[in-house]
Amino acid sequence: MPGHVATPGGRGGGAGVLAAVRAGQVEPTAGSVTYGGYDRRSFAPAARARRIAYAAGEAILVEGPLRKNLLYGAASPPGDEDLVDLLRLVGLDTLVYARGLTGRVDPAAEPELARAIVAARARMRDALRAERAERLVEPFDPALYNHQADLGENILFGEPVGPAFARARLARHPYLRAVLEAEGLVRPLTEIGLAVARNSVEIFSDLPNDHPLFDAFSLFPASERGYFEDLVVRQPDATLRRGPGGQRDRERLIGLALRYSETRHRFGLMDEALEERIVAARHSFARMLPAPLRGAVEFYDPDRVNPAASLEENLLFGRVSTGEAGAEARVRTLVRRVLAEEGLEGQVYRLGLDSRVEPGAAVGLTEGALGPRERVAVDLVRCLVRRPDILVVAILLEERKPENFRERLAALRAARAGRGLIVCLPDAIEPAELPDFDAVIHVAGNALVDA
Repeated sequence: MPGHVATPGGRGGGAGVLAAVRAGQVEPTAGSVTYGGYDRRSFAPAARARRIAYAAGEAILVEGPLRKNLLYGAASPPGDEDLVDLLRLVGLDTLVYARGLTGRVDPAAEPELARAIVAARARMRDALRAERAERLVEPFDPALYNHQADLGENILFGEPVGPAFARARLARHPYLRAVLEAEGLVRPLTEIGLAVARNSVEIFSDLPNDHPLFDAFSLFPASERGYFEDLVVRQPDATLRRGPGGQRDRERLIGLALRYSETRHRFGLMDEALEERIVAARHSFARMLPAPLRGAVEFYDPDRVNPAASLEENLLFGRVSTGEAGAEARVRTLVRRVLAEEGLEGQVYRLGLDSRVEPGAAVGLTEGALGPRERVAVDLVRCLVRRPDILVVAILLEERKPENFRERLAALRAARAGRGLIVCLPDAIEPAELPDFDAVIHVAGNALVDA
């Protein structure tokens, strides 16, 4: 059956049931389904699975690489280049690319790729300069305070590896505390933390703990709100009491200070002199780092790839400005252009395909999340990579947007040229508005009817 057949009515009614019957997912209560004169029930189960694929938009994800999820059931998996073409066809290419940008590159395992990324880093600066957009990315400079990073990130000046210097534990680490003591920064950071606590308690006083603004902008979680409300009442200044209680308060306040960013929070707590002292502490932190802790942080280096940072972070080697509307979108456009010009686009897709899928994780609204729409696309890719004789599609993407649906359908029909395709059309689409199908089958209730 090399023809293309349409059934109007979407998957919610008789058309969807008919699609399931055609694919062998539901057995007819009367009559039979034949292809080329052969009763479908005469096919052995393995032959039926090989020759007929059914895309119902109900992909079950498995833990492991995204590539494994896409190629599930494929006897002869396509190469990455062909797979990316299918991703474009179903609209998954943007998601996989976004996942690739968050992927990491190990320079020891892939030295040539690492060198290419460092070279592309320079091209990225050139591209920003050519667009007069250098201000959109503040580069990492060992000698300068980065205003797009928080105070703790400026001291660390690298990516933590493991729990030792993780953000939540940074203020409690004895080595960091020793550096702050040596640089005379314990009291200044305690004062900043106390000011942050006071400002936060006042700003969010009328908001409930579950308010989105509290979650987005508060420097302490809702679970610690009561603690800091009590602290600012009993603590008039940064002179803390002695003993375990005072030590605990100091650690918590320094923790707030380490998460503070003047650019983001704008409490007016940083000045140039303090920034210089933070940079000095950065150098002391790196210079005196004990041997057992050297693997706990990957420092930023303009001449090498940071294996603990994402591909995009390595390319930018800096932070996108939060002070200009649309900065992230403009920078992302330049990132994509530079990677394409440097011949690295395929590597981005490879990293995206290698990214892990965790079915039990919350979906969320972030880039790269696999929500219901993406699962529809995954299911369709799984069917396409099997190269079946007959593909039955009960649901296509963008059913609520007729223009996008037409584009997707045209691309799907082109990909299935010379092979069988049966597709349910959504209610908003009239078959007469589309290029001719070899057959159009109408369903009313549970019966086939003439058009």
